[in-house]
Amino acid sequence: MGDVRRFVQFSHPGGEHEPDRRGGKGWNTHGSPHARKFMEFGGEWFEENGAVRTGCLRAWGEWEAESDLARGLDQPGRNALYPRYLWRPFYVPRDDYRGLHNTDPFIFGERFLYSNCKQRQIRGLSHLSRGSVVAFGSGRKIGGERRWVLDTVLVVAESMVYASGEVSRALADAAPEAFLTVTGGPIMAGEDGLFTLYAGATPDQPVDGMFSFFPAMLSRGPAGFPRPVIDLPGEYFNPRSWQAQKGLRRECKGEELGSLWRSLVAQVRGAGLLLGTRAALPGRRGV
Repeated sequence: MGDVRRFVQFSHPGGEHEPDRRGGKGWNTHGSPHARKFMEFGGEWFEENGAVRTGCLRAWGEWEAESDLARGLDQPGRNALYPRYLWRPFYVPRDDYRGLHNTDPFIFGERFLYSNCKQRQIRGLSHLSRGSVVAFGSGRKIGGERRWVLDTVLVVAESMVYASGEVSRALADAAPEAFLTVTGGPIMAGEDGLFTLYAGATPDQPVDGMFSFFPAMLSRGPAGFPRPVIDLPGEYFNPRSWQAQKGLRRECKGEELGSLWRSLVAQVRGAGLLLGTRAALPGRRGV
């Protein structure tokens, strides 16, 4: 399986985090489900002409550690698919990470990282080859129909197996401190076994022309955007698949993968969004 490329439709919870204290939100715990945040951060995006631009971006993503609430956002026409809140992520290291959710995938820093989510339950997620494409998203009801919306695309460039109890040592040279804290800390405190860390391809180091990205927009005023709706060929994609992962049992040849990746790019750009390729690491704060 390790030599076979896959296109994986990876479904994860799509709800939006809400403030739980004045001016922000604390670290999400096991008593609450995973959810998405609409965040603001410095970052980079990739233009159609191949140029890489730098600026302040807004995007949907996973961040289960602390966040400041930057502002409330408009929902045009009271459309619940638009975000209600804009967050600025940060983290506070703990002595004990038991009961805390980890952040996965991790889009911050030089390369996207996917490290553990559902790998214990679904064995194939630990055996993705270089060049595999993982599309992370969620099911949403739109116009009375079950649809699927995208928040992150990771193209596998490198991978390494690690033991959950040795995250801080095993991944010290492969991941930034923020990852070792907000993802590694809860893994060490609550998981048991072997996992695979995947590092994503980037525009300057693509795999067969493909790179990892997230749908994004430039930061301005009270504006947000709904995650883009995705449609792909049925053998690789199921808009009604809101929990199960699709694509792990099917080999995907290079040209098929490239076509699927380009379709994701086209649909994101067709929604008027940018291809975000880098998000600045959230800051660390003292206890």
